Amino acid sequence: MASTRIKKIGGIYQTGDFTKIIRQLNGRAILAVAIINSTCDECSKILKFVHQLEGGFIDKLPQLVMIYGISNQNLPNAEDGKRESKPIAVDESDNPDEETVSPRTQNGNKEKKVLGDSRFLVWDGLPQHHGYALFLSHEDVLYYTDIFDHDEFVSNIVDNIRRFKSSIKTIEGLAGKRKFLKSKRTGIIIETNNATPQSQIMKIEEKVKSFEGKLPTPVYFCKSLAQGISLVKGGEIIIKKRGLQLDKFLKKITKTNLGE
Repeated sequence: MASTRIKKIGGIYQTGDFTKIIRQLNGRAILAVAIINSTCDECSKILKFVHQLEGGFIDKLPQLVMIYGISNQNLPNAEDGKRESKPIAVDESDNPDEETVSPRTQNGNKEKKVLGDSRFLVWDGLPQHHGYALFLSHEDVLYYTDIFDHDEFVSNIVDNIRRFKSSIKTIEGLAGKRKFLKSKRTGIIIETNNATPQSQIMKIEEKVKSFEGKLPTPVYFCKSLAQGISLVKGGEIIIKKRGLQLDKFLKKITKTNLGE
């Protein structure tokens, strides 16, 4: 029997349609929403994982709800300095999930008859018709869109499932870090890169959890180009240290650093 926690949808959706679902989940799971673009060859990596989930693997991830759809909108090609667009084979059959999410028109009314092509997903949260978002809560949403690393799709989902209901949060890469600083937020940012073993990341996470309730500010993990740890206050980097020696870094943090 197919799982009800993975659905393929089509039609026009708004972010409120998905925040409604995450509210209904009430902290029991995270929600992943993906638009697989049929003109992007890299999206085959996302499609492969989706097929694995549909084949029963989602039963091993009880804290995940997955919603996905297909887009046939052309993406910028390599000549534009972005990516080369190559078509991939996807199932573009009409299979909207009306019970899970109700498609809406621009004025918010539920009128399926006025939808465009219900084989394809259009969502204002991913206006480039490409990418995915992870709803950790109705207020905490990570967006991966436009130019993003398709190879990190699975690990980003698994990382956030592992961090679910813990004090550890995730920043969506360098673009997310820039947004974090621009929003004048405060926290400890632990940056890892492709050379960082997953076992080391998990070990650092366990160390952070052991300090739960004792740290003066939230801790965020961010995939970056280099390994390092930073203390950010109000969007300003107060302390920055190369490497991932969390114990030594925490010794540098005082209430004075945070202006307390």
